[in-house]
Amino acid sequence: MRRLVLLLGIVLALAGGVALVSGHGTPAAAQGAPATPAAAPAPEPSPISVIHIKNFAFVPDTVTIHPGQTVRWIQDDETAHTVTAADKSFDSGNLDQKATYKHTFAAAGTFAYTCAYHSMMKGTVIVK
Repeated sequence: MRRLVLLLGIVLALAGGVALVSGHGTPAAAQGAPATPAAAPAPEPSPISVIHIKNFAFVPDTVTIHPGQTVRWIQDDETAHTVTAADKSFDSGNLDQKATYKHTFAAAGTFAYTCAYHSMMKGTVIVK
């Protein structure tokens, strides 16, 4: 019977994060002791926002993400393009057709960018 009580106490402890008092099978929380907090789940990997470079445009031209997330640009045009930040904080260099470029945005802010070859191509990444 004692083994059954101890086993039940272990199962309850594992299921609810309750610490056991040694040898008695009585949850510590039932005796007034604080319950052991459950461990926080591991964070999910940062999602990636995708922007296509198509028909001399960034599609979509504006994305909103959180700090630590990544934006990936996919170059779909036959003509070469760049992804160049207005403040020069990031620059893909030359992107030929089917090339990709990724940039992770660590801090909040609004980041305007353009194609260095085609100034009419403009985009914005909003990080908040």
